[in-house]
Amino acid sequence: MDDDEVRARFDGGGRVELRPGNRLTTAGRERIEAIAHALGYRPAGVENLGFLYGVKLVYERDDGPPARRRNELAVARLRAGGPLLLGVEPPVPPPPLPPPPAVPPPGRPPRRGGGGLPSEPPPPPPPPPPAARPPGPRVPPPPAFPPPPPPPPAVLRTRGD
Repeated sequence: MDDDEVRARFDGGGRVELRPGNRLTTAGRERIEAIAHALGYRPAGVENLGFLYGVKLVYERDDGPPARRRNELAVARLRAGGPLLLGVEPPVPPPPLPPPPAVPPPGRPPRRGGGGLPSEPPPPPPPPPPAARPPGPRVPPPPAFPPPPPPPPAVLRTRGD
């Protein structure tokens, strides 16, 4: 089967069966699988039909977003007169950006939580959390200056002096 015959079989149906005959080579099978992949299909099974009839290749349509995107790009290339298969897989599009942060309407000050009457002052902020102690034993800091020298020893006087 040539590429045009294979491409014509992948017409958007949910299941495609190909009987390429008993002369299917490994390269031919890889080419069929590449065409199926580009058109949004995944292999579903292979049936051996015997020595005279070869194999039957079964493919199912993949309805996931990446497969649908591959199909759209392949069809667009074909309509533009380009090749069905690319040498490199196109990159996956980036995920959508997160929504922008909510901005209050102009002219109004942002509302503060806490309720109450407008003439009341807002409640004070909560106190900061206590400082966390470092793990391990507490050791006092070293003194800022050395201790004074010890006093001189007392001299004992005897009466005879």
